[in-house]
Formats: sequence, C-alpha cells, structure tokens
Amino acid sequence: MNADGRPLTPQGPGSHYRSLVMGSGDLLIGAEVTNTLAAEQFNGLHRVALELLRRSPAIEPLRSLADAPGQFRRLTPGERLAVQRGLVPGRALATRLARRLPGEARRRFSDTFNLAADVAEVDVFLDMEAAWLNPWSRRDLLPHLRRFAVETAAIVHDVAPITHPEWFEPASSFRFEKFLRAHLEHGSHFFCISQHTRRQLLNVAAEFGYPQPATSLLPMGALKTSVESSEPTTERSMLLMVGTLEPRKNHDLVLGLFDRLDSEGVDVELQLVGSRGWKSSDLISRITNHRHYGERLRWRSGLSDDALAALYTDAAAVLVPSLDEGFGLPVIEALAHGTPVVASDHPALREAGGTYANYAGSADRWHSLVTNLLDPAEQNAVRNRLSRYEPPSWDHSAEVLRAGLVKLVD
Repeated sequence: MNADGRPLTPQGPGSHYRSLVMGSGDLLIGAEVTNTLAAEQFNGLHRVALELLRRSPAIEPLRSLADAPGQFRRLTPGERLAVQRGLVPGRALATRLARRLPGEARRRFSDTFNLAADVAEVDVFLDMEAAWLNPWSRRDLLPHLRRFAVETAAIVHDVAPITHPEWFEPASSFRFEKFLRAHLEHGSHFFCISQHTRRQLLNVAAEFGYPQPATSLLPMGALKTSVESSEPTTERSMLLMVGTLEPRKNHDLVLGLFDRLDSEGVDVELQLVGSRGWKSSDLISRITNHRHYGERLRWRSGLSDDALAALYTDAAAVLVPSLDEGFGLPVIEALAHGTPVVASDHPALREAGGTYANYAGSADRWHSLVTNLLDPAEQNAVRNRLSRYEPPSWDHSAEVLRAGLVKLVD
C-alpha cells in the first residue's frame, strides 16, 4: 500500500511492488489475513488484527491462494473495504455490495486476476492473526523468507494452547506449537500484548530449548464508541460478559453466580456476547436450556461496535472470570465506557484493569462484589471514580507497532 493509503498495483509482468514504495524510503510490511477474511464470526484475535490494519497504511494485507499453496495475492477492493470498515466476515459484505454494482464494476470489485504478490519482496513479514490455521505452514514459509533477507515478526496474544492444551482441540494445540516453534527457530521478533504474555513466551521458549527470543510490548487499545445510555424498560440491572464461548473464559462461574442471585430473588439480567468456540457444546446446552434463556439470560454474537458499546454503557457490571488470558480487552473496553468491572484475580487481567477494576477469586467473593455493584449508591460511586480513567487508544497501539517494525530493518 502506498504512503497515501492507495493499494499497490502491478506495473506489468515481473514487476516488483516493493519498488513502488521503497524509492521514497518507506517500509513495506506484508501481513497474511487469510484467517481473518474467512472468519464466520469475530473473536479477539480478529478484532485486534483489524484495528491495527485500519491504522497501518504501511502494512499490505495478503491472502493465501487456495488453489496454489505457498502463493499469496493482494486483496480485492471488496476485501479491502471490509477490512478498512472492520466489517469482516467480508465475504457476506462483499457479496451484498457487489450485487448493487453494474456488471463491469462488479467484476472489478471482486476479481482476483493480476493480484498475485511475491511475499519475498517485503521488508518485514508480520503474523498478526491465527496464522497457525492458514494453509502455508510457517515451517515452510519462514525459511523461504529468510533466503530473501525478509525480517519476520509475530504478534503473540498468549501461549495457552501449549500451557493448557486441555482447553483446546488437539489439532489446534498441535498447529499452534508448530507455528510458535517455527518462529522461535527462525529468530522472529515477538510483539507481546502484555507483560504476562511475554513472561509466558520466554518460559515456553526456555522449556523448548530455544535461545531467549527478541520481544517487545504491544499495548492494546479500547473500543470506545460514543453512545447514549438507552432508557431502561424495567428496573432490572444487567450484567455483561464478553468473550468466545470456550473453556478458559469460565462462563460456568458467571452462570452459577446468575443462578445464585436468582435463587435469592435478585431480579438481574445476564447478557453473554461471544461466538461459539471449541469444546463449548456442554456450555451452549446449559445456556440454551436455561429456564430464563431468551428473557433474563441472553446469548448474542456478531454485534457491531455500536451495539457492543451500547451494552457496555448500559451494564451494571462487566464480568471477566477467565481462567487464563493474554490481556483482557473487555476489561479496558468496559472501563472506557465508565462501567464497573469484576475480573478474575489473574496477572494479565490485573495488568489490564490496574486499580480501576475489582478482582475476585472464590465464588463467594464474586457474589459479594457483584451484589455490592447492584446497589445504586455503590454503582454511582464507582462510576464517578471511573470518570478519571484514560483509556488506551488503538492509534497508539498502531504507532508502537510501526516503530517496532522499523527497528527490525534499521
């Protein structure tokens, strides 16, 4: 992508898209987004990748060619639009938009002809999504890039598939370990989203017998959409949990808390927001068969930023009971909307929430903290204190990433 944000275009057979930008001294970064574009629903990794891409014109997003393993192409105009607007899953968006265009414009909007890209011509190749699920194994790709002196880097959210494989499908843990080992073997730079993740990565590298990898901290930003609090239709307070339905998010604790409050006669609503994850069948059954499901217990996914922001604003508290996290975006997003947070007493979540969030270990402590926040006087007092919170920005995150990538080629 050029410095003015326009997509790179080929200049004829054998042309190098590096030459379009390197003459002005700009850094050219390639980043695969195959998994993000193919996603049926968002998760945290997709959201982080899109937030950074939308603010990083030097990063050229690339997609694997399904019928030609080991080859990449640049994005179609429709895919670029989906990325820039954060509206992936892009296939549905691109299809809807394309249908409104006349024939020739429709073809240009979605045509992949002449978009092939030689990934070995970038300065830095960055893995910023769940690349272990993509077609080209990093055990094959990274040596190829090394032969052309391309620097490599990866954004690491956590190493849970290695430290807690019981929470994941065996194939997913296996592929993640192969991905991580490949980057360790080839001396990639790791951008870690928290100090906790960095410590865990260094521990895993040592256990695997690799030298200490080069790492740096990549701060996360907070979703902050200005929405007005909706007028309550009842006196009922709402509790909110945001996160993929998977074992480590620990939805069972929140559902148990909801049942306990219900048995005590507390009229409270629980909203769960997140896509279906791995090993979630029993959890989904518990949710959908609950006697309050569809009324006081709701499960939603695929929400827009505005819809999610409205829930953050209206919630009496955001609950983050994770057993393990790399950081904890819902913590800072809730705080950015002035909403109280109760989170697990976990290093990454404390790193995210600092002194502004409440932390709980036992079920009784969770019950006590949430019950207090349902009191109007306590709710107002906490919200007044949260008015001093300064949320981190995605613009700052993108700038830190850009500066770190520049250092790799200095």
